[in-house]
Amino acid sequence: MPTRRSLLPCLLLAVGLCLSCNTFPQNQGHYDLRFVSKYRDDCNLLPFDKPESLWDGSLLITGQVVRMDFELLEMQLVGRFLESKDRFAVDGSVANASIVLPNTNEECLLDQVSVHLEGTTVCRTRFDGTVRVRYEARQPDQCVCELWASFEAVQNGESCEE
Repeated sequence: MPTRRSLLPCLLLAVGLCLSCNTFPQNQGHYDLRFVSKYRDDCNLLPFDKPESLWDGSLLITGQVVRMDFELLEMQLVGRFLESKDRFAVDGSVANASIVLPNTNEECLLDQVSVHLEGTTVCRTRFDGTVRVRYEARQPDQCVCELWASFEAVQNGESCEE
């Protein structure tokens, strides 16, 4: 009769295999994030010359963990799939960032830049979602701002496989 000590490694192995078998409908890889609508844009972070374009990102999915290499300040966002398996949320931040506001050319030294992104799978090559970008600084006041927007993220220019 097996003892508890010999069952523990088998149990851990079985749990690990089950977690690695999770399949999610979203493809990994590079996505172009395209602006759909703006809820808030205090510092006019959406560029006038390409208002449809947001920052791009690359998804990496390991089990339920989602990582996104995000173009803004080369930030890495980390999160996970939510219970529905077609929704995920990722967050990230960078401290002591220097940026130039795109539409005013004002230079800002920021204490922190934080990003929260939520996505919902539409198909393997597209997810839709919302993004919140927050610039925090002690001064000047015009560098303290937020962008809240909805977007669609498309892989390889294919909105959805037909």
